Amino acid sequence: MNSLLPLMLVLTVLGAGCASRPVAGASAATVAGSAPTVAPLLKTLAGTRWKLVELDGAVAEPAVSGWPAQTIEFESNGLRANGHAGVNRFGVRCDLDGGNLRFGPLAMTRRLGPSAQMEIERRYTVVLSDVISWRQEGANLVLVTPASLRAAVCAPLGKAE
Repeated sequence: MNSLLPLMLVLTVLGAGCASRPVAGASAATVAGSAPTVAPLLKTLAGTRWKLVELDGAVAEPAVSGWPAQTIEFESNGLRANGHAGVNRFGVRCDLDGGNLRFGPLAMTRRLGPSAQMEIERRYTVVLSDVISWRQEGANLVLVTPASLRAAVCAPLGKAE
């Protein structure tokens, strides 16, 4: 029995060394019904595209069927962003410095839409106007305002062109 103890100790140490560990520079994101996936940590938002999935703690979906989802796309130079607010398109200057993010005044088209869809657009543009920083949660982008640490959550749409 005494001769088995050192062997068991060595096997335990070897087994612990082979255990899986998180990849450095990555975070886990879990999609409902699937195994966790690894999302690379973003150093910048430049060149990324996003779709709004949560606004003020509620699921973000077009209020009226057939209207596009809210999006935001950061240009590759990181100085501008554009997207769809729900009814109208917008463009905006960005001040992106690490985790800090500020948007200038939004330039928007002036299309009129259903009142429910216009209300979602209004809420989204208010959040964009108030953003002070961003962070990554899994694969998602979280926009932070002075009033909320989770004012908007966006899912990745892939690389900007």
